[in-house]
Amino acid sequence: MNTSPNESYPKSINSIAKACAITFQGNASNQRQQDTFFFLDNWYQETLGITEIIAIEMPFCFAVSDGVASSNYSQHCSKAVVKAIESLWNDKQTITSNRIHHLISQTKHSHKRYGAAATLAMITGTFNSDKTVSIKIMHVGDSRVYRLPKGETQWQCLTRDDNLLNELIDQQASEQGRQATFADYNRDGMAGSLYSITECFALTADNDFPSSEAPDSTVQIITIQSGDCLVVCTDGIHDLVPSKDWQPVNAKTDLQDWLKTLKTQVYQSDGHAYDNGTAIVVRFY
Repeated sequence: MNTSPNESYPKSINSIAKACAITFQGNASNQRQQDTFFFLDNWYQETLGITEIIAIEMPFCFAVSDGVASSNYSQHCSKAVVKAIESLWNDKQTITSNRIHHLISQTKHSHKRYGAAATLAMITGTFNSDKTVSIKIMHVGDSRVYRLPKGETQWQCLTRDDNLLNELIDQQASEQGRQATFADYNRDGMAGSLYSITECFALTADNDFPSSEAPDSTVQIITIQSGDCLVVCTDGIHDLVPSKDWQPVNAKTDLQDWLKTLKTQVYQSDGHAYDNGTAIVVRFY
């Protein structure tokens, strides 16, 4: 991935946004990069890199997948997830967790990779009938999507982590005769047993014995306003630097500089970049 200054990619007549991505291995104890991401039409799994700032046209797709560190082979699962997305996107098929799971299950994996797992956070963009921007969010596990409305300074998380803590929150609310609110979920804190994910994609050792079912995914559709920003990221970002500590983005923000600052915050956090980190930022005109 090559770097390029913001000015090298001016707004084109059909573009609706600019986007940039960063990825880094960090100080992961297993010394592996297990994050993989999809950026418009290519997938990447690199120990360190930042993309050019690209002018985005419709339709578009961005995704991050985080290999679960319980296996030293989960980088192969995150790669398989993103390569499945690439295949479905290029074939102009609707991307669903079932279709991703099906493609992964069709591939024969070595026995040592059995049980390797990965999360997913993905956004796809299309136009509504009134030419407003529609964003479809699909989410499995604890990778997240955030939104910063134009003129605001606090990022809003749009996805609920699939983890034990959030299940306990739902259970407690049910016992109290109420429904948990979104503000109850995704509490700040570095990885621990209560943050163990409950939904993920997984590799099987042999395509004669496919996984029993695809993970449950959460899908939502939002309408984007001019000046809004989105971030798609793995937990190596949001676990170590809560979104309340992220810098705001406006029309003058250099997206590469913003991502580099976020990476520095991750390394300077209490967790000292103990996990891989990947983030994609999209700023709409």
